[in-house]
Amino acid sequence: MPTLPAPRRLLATLLPTVLLLVLAACGGGATPTSSATGSQPANGELPDDCARVDADGVITISAQNLEFSAPCMVANAGEPFTIHFENLEGVPHDVAVYTDSSKDNEVMRGDPITGPNQSKDYEVPAMEAGQAYFDCTIHPADMNGTLYVVEAGS
Repeated sequence: MPTLPAPRRLLATLLPTVLLLVLAACGGGATPTSSATGSQPANGELPDDCARVDADGVITISAQNLEFSAPCMVANAGEPFTIHFENLEGVPHDVAVYTDSSKDNEVMRGDPITGPNQSKDYEVPAMEAGQAYFDCTIHPADMNGTLYVVEAGS
């Protein structure tokens, strides 16, 4: 087998390492990248700081300082629910739900509210178990999270 010139050997050696680093960096950010394939995170535990659907089928979240009050939400599979959204600041915000972070399939998009201290209820249709994505369409880079849709009782 012929020996590659030094620059090509170096490239052949470094390229796989660089690709692995790039892939790891893309998967390690704050923006969820999971698709609706599993009902819970890889470790099987839902984060404690998620906003959860209550007995009336309502999840309450708010916006302040360009952040949602919770980085994630939990809803029951097969059941429609309401996102009660409170805008605590004088900057417009909204909530949109997508099947995944590609945002190719919109499930629900709420009308913006300007605040301060205004609220709106957004109706979300029943979804299958899995991980979905939500964001503020006005500030998607700063305000986004994971929606865990789980079998009731999970």
